[in-house]
Amino acid sequence: MSSTHAFFAGRRPGGVAPGGFTVIELLVVCAVVAVLAALVLPAVQGARESARLTTCRNHIKQVATAVLHHEQSLRHLPSGGWGPNWLGVAERSSDSGQPGGWIYSVLPFIEATDVHDAVAGTTAATSAADYRACAAGVVAAFACPSRRTSAARSLPGSIAYRTPFNASLSIPSGIVSDYAANGGSFATCPPIELLEKAAAFVDGSTKVTFCHVPGNDPTKQNTQTLSLSATEQGHDGHALDHIGPCFSCGNDMATFAADPDSLSQGDQWRAINPFGRLVLPDGGIPDLQDGLVARMSQVPVASVRDGLSNTYLVGEKYVAANRYDGGDSGDDRVMVAGYSSSTVRWAYDPPAADAPGQSQPNVFGSGHRAGWNAAFADGSVQTIGFAIDPALHKALAARADGTVVSRPE
Repeated sequence: MSSTHAFFAGRRPGGVAPGGFTVIELLVVCAVVAVLAALVLPAVQGARESARLTTCRNHIKQVATAVLHHEQSLRHLPSGGWGPNWLGVAERSSDSGQPGGWIYSVLPFIEATDVHDAVAGTTAATSAADYRACAAGVVAAFACPSRRTSAARSLPGSIAYRTPFNASLSIPSGIVSDYAANGGSFATCPPIELLEKAAAFVDGSTKVTFCHVPGNDPTKQNTQTLSLSATEQGHDGHALDHIGPCFSCGNDMATFAADPDSLSQGDQWRAINPFGRLVLPDGGIPDLQDGLVARMSQVPVASVRDGLSNTYLVGEKYVAANRYDGGDSGDDRVMVAGYSSSTVRWAYDPPAADAPGQSQPNVFGSGHRAGWNAAFADGSVQTIGFAIDPALHKALAARADGTVVSRPE
């Protein structure tokens, strides 16, 4: 054997790795594996998201079916409740006299009677514990798996809930809902034209706070307070004028929906409401929302004159993507509480995909890439793209505006 052959016979060539592969061959194999992983991983993630989207659609279907069973049994859709901090009262019906929100009212129709009745027969001594148990009652159908589980989560300590025995009850943890009822087309910015309807029920001298937009120039908008008659006559037809102060359109409904101080005061309020809709405390202007659920509402399906298949019933709500565990102003109240953006949404603005750091407490939306799931008043469910025409979106939220629409494909 030559000296050269003898040298290589005693050692592995530097370019050959254990197992007989060269280093270059190993690098190629690793690169191929990385490429395959890059190709396969999105497919796996896509399949998982598709499964989550399907589960979410099934949850929306369950919730919509429960709401419609409620309507069939009691001849009206569940009320939105009295205000953002009132909790349900088991001994009261789910009409305009129910302080708790629409979710509390449909619990018996979605096989969650135990959660609903957690506060049945409560007393002053047991009230706090009973209501905290009710708030923590898990109902899996109200959670979207693309966003979070149905487990209880921490809640803001600044919110003081009301019950028949508590004026300021803290609930440190509870269940929130990923789904919201259709409140209508204008949320916290009712158009000034509604004052014409209000005039039939409210004295003309009643003071009205509204936003005036001279020449429809938003840079010149200013908040004014005038009598109902003066506001109606002087500002009807101004395209951008709206009831409520300027810069309020994006606010959580909880900033406007005041809570009655007691059951008796709530009953007094609803006794004077036109069509069972709440007269707002800031001047007595009726809250004439045009959706299916409102404060102290009692909407029969027969009033959905635009067609059940063309009117939203329940849909996914927008939540800031980095605030699923808390901090979003439209997602900070337990799901059994009364009327607020936590359980009711509107079509004043288009639906939106969840995005980090941005609260939009009044809009529909979701954490899905494909769109957001909505149930219509006929019980059907559809995934709707975020790019839906804004005018069509509003028309699908208004129950009787007379607009002829075709549902998005």
